[in-house]
Amino acid sequence: MLARIPTSAVPELELKFQLGQGAREALVEFFSAYPSSVSELHAIYFDTPGHALRDEGFSLRVRRHGERYVQTLKHRAAGGLFERDEWEIEVPGAALDREALASTPVSRVVGADVLDATFSVEVERRQLLWTHGDDEIEISIDRGWIVADDRKEPIAEIELELLSGSPASLFALAEKLQPAADLTLSFESKAQRGYRLAGHDEVAALAARQLAVGSGTTTAEAFKVIAREGLVQIAGNARLLQRSHNPEVLHQTRVGLRRLRAAMTVFKLLLDPAGLAQARRETRWLGRELSPARDLDALLTRIATTDGIGDSPGRAAFLSALRLAQTEAYERALTALGSPRYRAMLLMLGQWIEIGAWTLNASSGVADTPVEALAAPVLHRLHRRLGRGLRKFRSLTPEARHELRKKAKTLRYASAFVSGVFDSHPGRRQRYLAALRELQDELGALNDISVARTLAKRVVGRIGGEMAFAAGLEIGRMSAEEARVMRAATKSVRNYRKRREFWVD
Repeated sequence: MLARIPTSAVPELELKFQLGQGAREALVEFFSAYPSSVSELHAIYFDTPGHALRDEGFSLRVRRHGERYVQTLKHRAAGGLFERDEWEIEVPGAALDREALASTPVSRVVGADVLDATFSVEVERRQLLWTHGDDEIEISIDRGWIVADDRKEPIAEIELELLSGSPASLFALAEKLQPAADLTLSFESKAQRGYRLAGHDEVAALAARQLAVGSGTTTAEAFKVIAREGLVQIAGNARLLQRSHNPEVLHQTRVGLRRLRAAMTVFKLLLDPAGLAQARRETRWLGRELSPARDLDALLTRIATTDGIGDSPGRAAFLSALRLAQTEAYERALTALGSPRYRAMLLMLGQWIEIGAWTLNASSGVADTPVEALAAPVLHRLHRRLGRGLRKFRSLTPEARHELRKKAKTLRYASAFVSGVFDSHPGRRQRYLAALRELQDELGALNDISVARTLAKRVVGRIGGEMAFAAGLEIGRMSAEEARVMRAATKSVRNYRKRREFWVD
């Protein structure tokens, strides 16, 4: 008799890591004292022709394991990094049991739509049980392929799934494994990779998603939701960047870093000082390693959109020098993303967000208060700080404008994090956020011009001749453009300063 599908989801708690070269062999050696089994798994993933399940965050598969077939529906738990809701039932063969789906949330998504095979996953899985006291963790070391029509992508990963005990044991085991093998924390499921291979998620960069933070959300839960999303954005785009040098992917990696750092600013009163200091130090480091490539991307984009200079040998030489510098900057970024420090940073941040010391310190009363109680005074402070800096905007140096831009960016992210919490004045909120976005964009344009001008001079150095002449033309063009952008920025400053705070009555 077949097992019936649960009417409510069974949560699974797991950590997943992508394996670098030689990592699988190192892991097999590390766990050599534990009895293990090796099995062949073949899974077919199903969806509607328009991938409606994927759009709603579900994955649906039928997996063959030996002589058994198991149908599994998964959905990422709300706001969770390491938890997923899962519905499972044994089925007689590789075909879907549509009746079993009727009692799950997916029934409202697909209705009577056709569900076809979208891609398949073929895996050799080595599995064992790691025990320590009351803690039990199932270890799965996978290698294999994802196949979508005539496209293939290799699989090499390890999953640590908590069967019993404390979530801290998952991170403790991961910390033991990292020195032994090249492990990079990943939030990308096989299903996500399969959909990309099938053409559903071909937009390269991962942008921030809508956050589930509303009125009544506790301060602790709000921080977790916001920080988790930032970490997912960092890790996902970093993995994509290692596949191709895509400027938008690099940009979104840096956006994830800035959003996470903004969350640290907003929730500083909640967080433990030691963990906060370490998180800030490591995210600053990664930001510094990525910035040169982003600056050169912006400069080359700016030059590519100019006209009237002509295709002179000097300009060709200048562009060639810039592209060489860009290649070197990307090599620096990729070296950082492939480093043990980056891998340790991801694990540290994931552990800190989920079970860090700040989660144990509820004595202050901040953790359980509604997020609006913390957010309103923080937003007011950031708003006043930005307002003071805008008073003498036109007389500021480029360096001072850059610092002002960072203040505007922090306020913009902070406002976006909790905008759904303050809904008493939706019109005022919309106008405020629009004015703040325009201000940040104009300040960003000014900063891009300033950085581009400095970079152009640095790349040319003391070289004279036609290349220096072409660079001089570009620098002159940027200086002329700066005057126009300054006028637009001044207008955006005036517009922003007229806007009332939407978080106060």
